[in-house]
Amino acid sequence: MVIYILDAIQHREAALLAVWLCLGLMNMSFGLTVLFFTSTSSILISILMAVMNGITLFMTGVWGTLQFKWVQMQYPVVVVAFEKLLLGGCLPMAATVQAWGVIAALGLAAAPFYLVPLLAVLYHLFALPLPSSFAAASRKKSIGGGTLNEWSIQGRLEGCVGALLFCLLPPLLYCVTTFGLAWGLQHVWSLLLLASAPPLMLTTMQGGLWWASADAQQLQKEGVLIRLLRVGALTGTLVGLQGRVLLPAFGHYLHLHYPWNYISTSTALFGAGSLLVLHFEGVLSGELGGSLGGAALVLSCGAAGLACGLPLWLMSAPPIAASGLALFYESGSLRDYCLFLAGTFATAVWFLHHHYWFLNIQVQTHGLRFLCQIIVAALLPATLLPGLIMGRGSRVLVGLLMVGQAGLVAYLEGQLHGGALEEGNQTYPGYLVLVTSGVGLLLTSKAKDAGLLNHAYAGILNSIYTAKLALLILPQAHLGRIIAILAAVTAPTLMESRTKLNPVGLRLPTPLYLFLTLAALTWGRLLLFDVLQLVLGYPPSAGLLAGGSLVALALAQIPLLQQRYPHSQSPRRAVAAVAALGIMLAFLRPPLPEKGFAICPNLPFGLCPRLWDQGHMPEADADDARLYGSDTAGSHPAAAWLLMLAGVISLGAVVPSGGTSGRRRSRVCGCAALLGTIVGMYLALQLFPAQRLLQALVCSATGSLALAVALIQVGGGQAGAAGSLLFLVMAWALMLPVGLLLQAVLPLPPPQGPLPYGGFTSHFNQERSDAYRASLLAVFAPQALLLALAAKLKVSRSGSLAPVPYHPSYGPRHPRADRAAGFLGACFPTASGSTWGAKKGWSVSDNFMAGEGLGWLPTVGNLACLSWLCLALYLNWQAKGAPDEAIFLLAPSLLLLNRDPFLLPGLKPSRRYAPCSLAVSLYLLLSGVASVVHATYLQPHALATAHQQTPFYLLLNLACLTAVVPMHAGFLQVT
Repeated sequence: MVIYILDAIQHREAALLAVWLCLGLMNMSFGLTVLFFTSTSSILISILMAVMNGITLFMTGVWGTLQFKWVQMQYPVVVVAFEKLLLGGCLPMAATVQAWGVIAALGLAAAPFYLVPLLAVLYHLFALPLPSSFAAASRKKSIGGGTLNEWSIQGRLEGCVGALLFCLLPPLLYCVTTFGLAWGLQHVWSLLLLASAPPLMLTTMQGGLWWASADAQQLQKEGVLIRLLRVGALTGTLVGLQGRVLLPAFGHYLHLHYPWNYISTSTALFGAGSLLVLHFEGVLSGELGGSLGGAALVLSCGAAGLACGLPLWLMSAPPIAASGLALFYESGSLRDYCLFLAGTFATAVWFLHHHYWFLNIQVQTHGLRFLCQIIVAALLPATLLPGLIMGRGSRVLVGLLMVGQAGLVAYLEGQLHGGALEEGNQTYPGYLVLVTSGVGLLLTSKAKDAGLLNHAYAGILNSIYTAKLALLILPQAHLGRIIAILAAVTAPTLMESRTKLNPVGLRLPTPLYLFLTLAALTWGRLLLFDVLQLVLGYPPSAGLLAGGSLVALALAQIPLLQQRYPHSQSPRRAVAAVAALGIMLAFLRPPLPEKGFAICPNLPFGLCPRLWDQGHMPEADADDARLYGSDTAGSHPAAAWLLMLAGVISLGAVVPSGGTSGRRRSRVCGCAALLGTIVGMYLALQLFPAQRLLQALVCSATGSLALAVALIQVGGGQAGAAGSLLFLVMAWALMLPVGLLLQAVLPLPPPQGPLPYGGFTSHFNQERSDAYRASLLAVFAPQALLLALAAKLKVSRSGSLAPVPYHPSYGPRHPRADRAAGFLGACFPTASGSTWGAKKGWSVSDNFMAGEGLGWLPTVGNLACLSWLCLALYLNWQAKGAPDEAIFLLAPSLLLLNRDPFLLPGLKPSRRYAPCSLAVSLYLLLSGVASVVHATYLQPHALATAHQQTPFYLLLNLACLTAVVPMHAGFLQVT
């Protein structure tokens, strides 16, 4: 925050210095903590942690320096050097931090294997050549004047260091973690896999070995070496994959004995690997290459089928699939691809039937046999889609197959992931759900960009793959409902999007979209219950569920508003009103009927229409009085609907309407009076149950004050309005003493809750009387503050609207003061603070308000503000024992005081903080005197003697208070 403030006030060098100073102090504190205050057994680990933290903070400081524009413009060479340093150091630092994190999360045994893909991503991000961010794209020049190639970030040295780090870190980490253990073949296969997989990724990555040569021609001449390296890396990867992954993890699926299992799997793997190498090298495009590739593919598939133990009658399926794929590779005909489809499908069906079909395992609500049928159904479009895409088949069929496969995969993952969590074991982990969703979204985007999918199919696929992510939060979620909600919400955007095939788009009526959204949200209402229960930790109440449903309905209309009503205000206001109603329902939680919501209504034929089922029962809002036995048990829980009605009226009042200014004023005043009366009814029912006179008085006071505030703001200057306003204010002011008199005279109503221990006592009745009196004062105190605020706003606006007489001493006002002409404008010296006016001692704003018949309003506002402060201090004393901290929260309300010719004729805008300071000083002084006197004379003598609170103690404290009075007086003179 200090750095932002320094930069905002144009202290640029100080902001940069603050960045490095802050990072230096952080590094120092972390280093001292690690070295001297941690329980790490090895001092070497502590030193390494401190060094890594220091380098990370240094890189952060380099990045922060590059964010300053003045550094970029004044020191271009330094900026480019810092950029080169930052990108060059990111890969080693990120690799170290990621290795540390993987070890902490997954353990030492699995860390090297997970580190390989992470390093591949980091190499692709930070080691491949990137143009400088400070080079102009139009001129291909950097801010220092160099060309783009000259000012590129990475050099050959950085690329070579990144490649060495990528290739050497995983095997070195594996060697370190297994040092001292007995080595066997499994360690050899693991080390071979870790040592060969990174070079294979480098040689197959586009531009992965860009640093090997200075120019492209020499790099092309060295292509033979790169091919040999690729072949060697592929060989090592396949051998390591076979020994480390395939045989240990899937050896029980192999029906051949040693050494035939190794021979068959090696033939299948190396055959497939050689075909991949030949394909990337372009050798398979010729006639001879196609024949050799087809033969190798048939041989490898036959070896794989033999290793899996296919029966003799099905042994021809893998070679048939391989021959069909080879023919399709050459001809591109779907007829040839059908051979591959038939062979692959038959082999997969036999594999599932032979290994899983007979198992009597229940996963959620279905058996394993049913899930195998779903897998078979999902396998059909998965194998058919590549042929249709490469064979340029029907786009409609491609879209239908992709949607069908996505739906089957989503259903399958919903069963497997939720069932695994139910059984207590992680048979289908969450990261697989994340991976399949990410791959599905990526393929959908690629297919849409290639023109294979229209907006409708792409939207449905995005909805399915996005809905699958809900399994990570709610494993038992019903994916069909989530997909329906997402599809209904995005329907306007999908249907009305224009494409080359459909330049107009499908425009459906708005009520149909609203019906689809409402139907989808109604079907998925239980999801809202599950989400709220997950967030809260307990079942939500019926009001919260109703409010959340309305908010969800409003949010679901945002795509429709953006697509069809981008500039129309009426639909936006309607959606905002629905959202506001939902928020009020969620916060107020008024009681809702149980029948039809959580309990079946009494209908014939056993019909039970209700929103929530037995597994999703909302929590009932229990009455506090029934739990705690308070005297408010006679209050009405249904009174919360009065606040809902008040909210509806408020929303209707803020909507602009046409007509004359007089009609608009009447509408605002009527809404204000009705709103005040409704709020008064709520307060009366909640605070004064079974007291009709006090309830009527509170309703009248609240309604009259609300109407008075509305008249002050919109109708104070109209004919006859000033007299009505004065009458309302005086009537409101008289209601407080009348209410206190009624509260003191009228008998207390009988308590509704259970009686306290001991029954009726004088102390109990006194507490009830004090509580009712405090409730009455608590009703009038904020009303006084509201009246003071309305008067302040009116006075400020009158001062800004009044004509300012010219005087030579007037100087030009700051433009920001003109823009803050409302309530904040009163803080600036204006004409209202001048002594020039039509009457002596009156300001221009006073005369302007006197012309409107409101010359008494500043005085009334001041009285209301002082009344609020007194009532608040009394309530604070009665409730909390008068803590001194309360004055610091209440004194700022004295900023609402106005200059008036009666109470505060000398109050100027430059002295607007003087009343606040005076109130704080007087309150603290009186509180100190009262506490000292009470401690000396008013508490028991034995207690005072024990604490040595003698008259000398009184004199000493009074002398201390007297000593600080001049300091407060001097401060008041300054303010």
